[in-house]
Amino acid sequence: MMAAQLDKIIGMSRMPNVSIGVVPLSVQMVDLPSSSFVLFDKRLVIVEIPHAEITTTEFRDVELYAEKFEGFEQVAVSGEDMRSLVAGIRDDFLREQETG
Repeated sequence: MMAAQLDKIIGMSRMPNVSIGVVPLSVQMVDLPSSSFVLFDKRLVIVEIPHAEITTTEFRDVELYAEKFEGFEQVAVSGEDMRSLVAGIRDDFLREQETG
């Protein structure tokens, strides 16, 4: 299952209207995400926490998450570098499954 999901990410990254970035584990992050969030055009943010989902259009709240996203974007790898990283993770996973 995981290998297929990683292949899907690689495939989707080749679409002209899709941009995927991956922050490698080797990157030291100053601002780690405490929860997942979805940012829509810097006008709306949806924050997902274990027991709820928070939606806001308040400028200060949206700006906070826009800044977080920009920080992740600066250290993320994309394009062919991202595809190589994800393919390596997939290959390592498959090797582990074979030797299990």
